[in-house]
Amino acid sequence: MFITYGIDKQKAPTAVNQQKFSFEYVGMNNNRHQVRAKKGFSMIGHTQMNLGIAKYHFEIGAGKVNFEWI
Repeated sequence: MFITYGIDKQKAPTAVNQQKFSFEYVGMNNNRHQVRAKKGFSMIGHTQMNLGIAKYHFEIGAGKVNFEWI
């Protein structure tokens, strides 16, 4: 359930309004869900900043206590 709320935030605005990133559910480790965030390519740039914004929105939606980044 938590991942659904996090993924819904993937549609949130970014620095240049491009969603050049993705989230991947990796599995469980020590009773914690693991999620990987990947940045994509953009001719405009700002992909690292956009990834940070997207990860923040994901944390708001999913709840930081429910998972860990890998």
